[in-house]
Amino acid sequence: MEYILNSHEAKEIDRISIKEIGMPSVILMEKASMALADCVEGICVSSGRQDIKILAVCGMGNNGGDGVASARILKEKGYNASVLLAGDRKSATAATNTQLAIADNLGVEFITQPEDNEYTVIIDALFGTGLSRDIKGEYARLVQWVNSQKSSIIVSADIPSGISADTGRIYGCAVKAAYTVTFGYNKRGILMFPGAACSGTVKVADAGFPGKAVQMAAPQAFTYKKEDLKQLMPVRKVRTNKGSFGKVLVIAGSAGMSGACYFTAKAAYRTGCGLVRIATASQNTGILKVQLPEAITGSYEDNITEAINWADVIAIGPGIGTDSNAEKLVSEVLMLKDKPVVMDADAINMLPKCAAGSSIQNMYGLGKNFIITPHLKEMSRIADASVQDIKEDIIKYASSHKNGCVVVLKDTRTVVSDGKRIYINTTGSNALATGGSGDVLCGIISGLLAQGMKEMEAATLAVFIHGLAAESYTENRNRYSMVASDIIEELQYVLPY
Repeated sequence: MEYILNSHEAKEIDRISIKEIGMPSVILMEKASMALADCVEGICVSSGRQDIKILAVCGMGNNGGDGVASARILKEKGYNASVLLAGDRKSATAATNTQLAIADNLGVEFITQPEDNEYTVIIDALFGTGLSRDIKGEYARLVQWVNSQKSSIIVSADIPSGISADTGRIYGCAVKAAYTVTFGYNKRGILMFPGAACSGTVKVADAGFPGKAVQMAAPQAFTYKKEDLKQLMPVRKVRTNKGSFGKVLVIAGSAGMSGACYFTAKAAYRTGCGLVRIATASQNTGILKVQLPEAITGSYEDNITEAINWADVIAIGPGIGTDSNAEKLVSEVLMLKDKPVVMDADAINMLPKCAAGSSIQNMYGLGKNFIITPHLKEMSRIADASVQDIKEDIIKYASSHKNGCVVVLKDTRTVVSDGKRIYINTTGSNALATGGSGDVLCGIISGLLAQGMKEMEAATLAVFIHGLAAESYTENRNRYSMVASDIIEELQYVLPY
């Protein structure tokens, strides 16, 4: 697991390290600057050029101090490194003033007018994680100049200047970096779009923050790494039977929508569920018995209450439509308090009609046993917000509810939250933009729940696995051709032995 910080958490870790633990700020800045300089040196070496010139474009905040220090370190190593200061030197922070004095004493060149297309590497150290307003005037012109230097490789210090560390939004304009060296821990704005598109290759550098400072700051957001997978998966004991791994009821598929049932049910099986039962429109039962003979298949026009009582986990929504029959099914499932429920697709669209309340704060009164998996358009309907508003702050819309249900807000960076913890997914690709992909995710979540995982843990792991399956498929195949059934089949190669 890896923490992902917002601007407040980054500032708090810095403050605790310096004020409460006693780490001198200049030591933390020096370590961060050494990591930044190491990245720049690596780029210079790999370029093979002899006429290397480096320019650090620095503001007056601590981010600028990182840039000044890295230029000084590179000069001491023999590189032609100079500094362009933006702003009034009198307004520099104490730590940056210290770095400026050291650079002066060591003869670092400070320039006032940069040359076009002269620099091998430009270090962007204008603004750090504390930026909270649009970049204008001299600073905007400087950002535009940096981006116009097509012969230069741009390396941003901590975060590309102009990006909100909290949401990834662009404050007027932003540096478009080839590399970002972020200090201590990754930042939300670097992972979320559009900030991610400006960040290039991200390197998380050790900045010397004590572990105690991180624990005290208690970051809310996290992500998983590939090496976490085996430890995260539910344990499969040796002496077991099919009942040991849980029973999933898939309520899905109106007439002619058998594919939605199939994808959800098979994904639950492929994830390790012991038994899957499908309740669908009577017209679909024949083909499903042929497509997926492993599943128990019946009509939801029959005794749906008996089927619900049979199951350990309910998955409802894919392809059920929004007619009166769907309303009846959703309304019955909404009464459940004692077993996990995954609501997807049409079941989410039915929430305003079937459940009391319409506030994103109460998320329709759904309890901790519910997981909903909306894409942006579905979220806009239940949150009464535009898709654009949600895109600009996906983390807020995924995490603003306080009743404990788990929201899986699907986008390029899917965000999962129970209202307290926030998971930001970094796996997957645009190959997942295909019909049935969401049904597969619904099935994976259900399969993990059936094996005894808690709601938040199952949802985060499922999103992670779903993305890994897409990555596995596209390792040797193109992103255009993947379909939902490919994701399911790829699970057998992604899941640990």
